[in-house]
Amino acid sequence: MTAATLEPEHKIWAEGDPDLPDELKDLLIRMLSYHIENSTNPHFNALMEMLWDRCRNLPTDEGTRSVLVKLMNQEVEHGEITARILKGLGVDKVDRPIEQYAFRLPIDTFCDLAYFHGLIDRVGVYIGETWEGVPYEPLVAVAPQLHREELFHCTVGLRNLRLACSTPAGLAEANELIKKWWPAALDMFGRSDSAFSDAYVRWGLRQKNNADLRRQYIADTKPLLVDLGIEVPSNRLNRRFL
Repeated sequence: MTAATLEPEHKIWAEGDPDLPDELKDLLIRMLSYHIENSTNPHFNALMEMLWDRCRNLPTDEGTRSVLVKLMNQEVEHGEITARILKGLGVDKVDRPIEQYAFRLPIDTFCDLAYFHGLIDRVGVYIGETWEGVPYEPLVAVAPQLHREELFHCTVGLRNLRLACSTPAGLAEANELIKKWWPAALDMFGRSDSAFSDAYVRWGLRQKNNADLRRQYIADTKPLLVDLGIEVPSNRLNRRFL
């Protein structure tokens, strides 16, 4: 079924469509401007430089390093995709500091890096790249690729976390670092009372609001960590946004 034959409430707008509702356009621009992956944002590019360094230097074997290089190449492409879609909405450049503090946490060890991909990138599967139902064609077109690659990123992270936990010393480090990365991951979903969260759901930009997505993330992710022998802390420990 084409967009032209859909009922108005289910219409998918094309790039440049003069009938694109103002509220939807404003929400799309806001969502994508806040989205960390954006090659026009110098703060994203600085983050990429740091992550490239960690992905090259923290792994101890060439196979893991090669997989992480593939992951990073996909991250670079994601930044280009977001920039291209924003350009179609009339935004040529974004210069916005990274607000999510998870991206400012130090990544000093291979276990840190594994948590970054296994937990922080995993949030993208729930809130950052779930664009299959968005009523805007440029996002719908890239949604399958982005979702598939975000799943790959968090799978790599969990694989590397399993590797890090394979020794008693590594498991002890993971149990200490979880106190840093678990609250940061949960705070990635934002405030539970966010008005924008409900507006995103109303327009189909997200499937659930912040609180519901966070609950789903916890239910899906905690068992994966427990299976590795990691003692997941209280969901309120060190939290900044509830």
